[in-house]
Amino acid sequence: MPGKLHGAPKLFVSHGVDDRVLPIRATSRKIVPAMQRSGYDVRYEEFDGGHAVTPERVRGAVDWFITDQG
Repeated sequence: MPGKLHGAPKLFVSHGVDDRVLPIRATSRKIVPAMQRSGYDVRYEEFDGGHAVTPERVRGAVDWFITDQG
């Protein structure tokens, strides 16, 4: 990753294991570990499904954001 870290953002990433638009092995399974090695606090969740933002994923992200602010 180019550049320096600024601040300490927490990141939420979810990815469907059957995503045909952005295949998980070529994207999230490489990008997320790289972000973690760079010092980012990443919450990563894989789910059964494709390239979609489901209401369940949105609820999970919001719940994580609200409850993980300590």
